[in-house]
Amino acid sequence: MFNWFWNFLYGISKSMYRIIDFLMSCANMLCGIEPIRYQGAETDFLTFLLRNKSISYGFVAAVLLAVILTFIFGVAALIKAIASEKSNMTPGQVLVKVGKTLLMFLFIPVCLSILVYFTNVFMQTLYSATLGGSPDGIGRFLAGAFGQDALRNGVAEDFYLSEAFNYTSTSNVRNYLDLTDYDYFFSWMGSICIILSLGTTLLAFVDRAISIVVLFIFSPISISTSVVDDGAHFKLWRDQFFVKFLTAYGCIISINIYTLIIAAITSKGLVFFENGLLNNFMKILIIVGGSVSMQRIMALVGNLISAGAGSNEMRDNAMAAAGMRSAFGSATRAFTAPFRATRSAVNFVRDAKQFGFRSTVGQRLGFRTKRDYGVMSNSQMAQSKDLMREREKLRRQSNASFFGGESSMQKVLENKNGGKNNQDGGKNNNNNNAGAQKKENPIVNNAIENSLNKNKNDKK
Repeated sequence: MFNWFWNFLYGISKSMYRIIDFLMSCANMLCGIEPIRYQGAETDFLTFLLRNKSISYGFVAAVLLAVILTFIFGVAALIKAIASEKSNMTPGQVLVKVGKTLLMFLFIPVCLSILVYFTNVFMQTLYSATLGGSPDGIGRFLAGAFGQDALRNGVAEDFYLSEAFNYTSTSNVRNYLDLTDYDYFFSWMGSICIILSLGTTLLAFVDRAISIVVLFIFSPISISTSVVDDGAHFKLWRDQFFVKFLTAYGCIISINIYTLIIAAITSKGLVFFENGLLNNFMKILIIVGGSVSMQRIMALVGNLISAGAGSNEMRDNAMAAAGMRSAFGSATRAFTAPFRATRSAVNFVRDAKQFGFRSTVGQRLGFRTKRDYGVMSNSQMAQSKDLMREREKLRRQSNASFFGGESSMQKVLENKNGGKNNQDGGKNNNNNNAGAQKKENPIVNNAIENSLNKNKNDKK
């Protein structure tokens, strides 16, 4: 019933694994571990750059300049050797150095090609050895490592090495794993750390390729100074080249080693604390700390080549990353400049219409205006009057609806006044009747007396 939910969760994990494989493929190609194809032939990226025609022309031009500089430095060294008694070199030694320097110009391309080839072969072997046995990237290994606690009955622990296993197919994975027991949380944590590390180091790989090409072109000029400085500048060039050339390999290998450590750490068999929450927190701490340490692997490998060279490389990479962020921010601001200018112009027109032109200009220039002291503009005063009229109108409508309309209200008032008049009229009628009765009493009395007198006369 809830298969769709577990499929959704594994879909997030496998998407991260695929992103890691894509990033690793890009990094491996930039480093030379994976080959590229150029005009139907396989080669590594650095060899392709060093043999490019445009770069070769730049190297030839640098060699011609270096030959000229070598003769100039050679003449200066000969003059110093002949004129100075304290010189450490004889004229013959100077000529030997000049000859060795000129021969080195010819061997630079050959030596670099041999170095790149054998280094790539060596690093490919080391890279494969640190993949955990996975034949096609660490995504397959991660999918199997985080599923060790979800193995179905009869499935081997190294099932992910099988050619039939495809971590990008959820239905295929269900044949090996029970997705309800898959370690989703740690798979997400480890994958996010690896993605962030690869994303930040890819820029360093591009910088490495460009730096190696620059060092290749300027190598003859650095070698030409060997006649006068006993190879001090050439030693500096050599250290820079090896640092740029080998540190990227160290970063790639360290990522593979980091994945092996994650697979070992996330196993249920490893228990740091009996408290499950604290035990998982400890594992998360190791995973996050390892991802941070991978940023320092370049410095570690570089310092093994030359003292302090790796630290300087790391500092340069940090400065380059900061410059990249600044350039990206500047590009974003430049792209949005027309929109921001349009928005500012529209807001200025609206403010001028609402608060007045002088007040708006003063606000834009940072001066205090009448607006800051509560003085309303003509537009605001007109709006205030309109608002008061609208409120009065709404009040009248509310009263009218409460009493059932204006005509009904008038009838209520008339009935009220009419009732008072009727009451007053009734009081007056009662008073009149009472007065009439008071006035009729003497007449009645006279009539009664006359009747009595008439009866007496008849009896007589």
